[in-house]
Amino acid sequence: MASNKNQHFVPRCHLRSFSLDEAGLAINLYNIDRSRFIERAAVRRQRSGDYFYGKDPLLEKAIRTTEDAYGSALLKIFGAGYVLSESHGNLLKTFWLLQHLRTEAASRRSVEMSDEIRADMDASGALYRLEIREAVQIAMKTFAQSMGVVSDLKGCMVRNCSDTPFVTSDDPAVLTNRWYPCSPKTKGSSFGLQASGDVLLLPLSPTVLFIAYDNGL
Repeated sequence: MASNKNQHFVPRCHLRSFSLDEAGLAINLYNIDRSRFIERAAVRRQRSGDYFYGKDPLLEKAIRTTEDAYGSALLKIFGAGYVLSESHGNLLKTFWLLQHLRTEAASRRSVEMSDEIRADMDASGALYRLEIREAVQIAMKTFAQSMGVVSDLKGCMVRNCSDTPFVTSDDPAVLTNRWYPCSPKTKGSSFGLQASGDVLLLPLSPTVLFIAYDNGL
């Protein structure tokens, strides 16, 4: 059984850079659903749930290893004069994929898609309904099997020199595409992780953003 009951789907090592004084203890947040601003919320209570991605100790270890490597990399990335290395670029792409697949919002999207398929295929509602926790565990298996799906993308860093800081969220790994909206060949279709023109976005701090993109277009 997994040793950690309270499992974060946005890890504290990511939230630390956005916390007050970067201490990793408290963070200011805005709850969109409730239109409510909350000051000095405890970081340890954010974006987590009891056994959110299951009780498999091997899965927990794999996730923790990726998170620990990400946290260690940030210490170097935020250093003066840092230039993105190939190893850190690969690590950030792997961490982005983990975040993209495992959040509560991502799992909710999977459940909603499953519900739409059930409605189209089975009017009686007799087909099995996917639950959020099961969607998380399926996503984690997908992560383990598809870590190479973003490896061919080119990575870069963006330094924010404006007065408006980058922010993070409960779904911080953003996927967009620069080709699909512009090409008549893709009209009416959607894009996924293996689509041409994909762009991955991940804020690392209020002043640093990681971008991975398809440079073949």
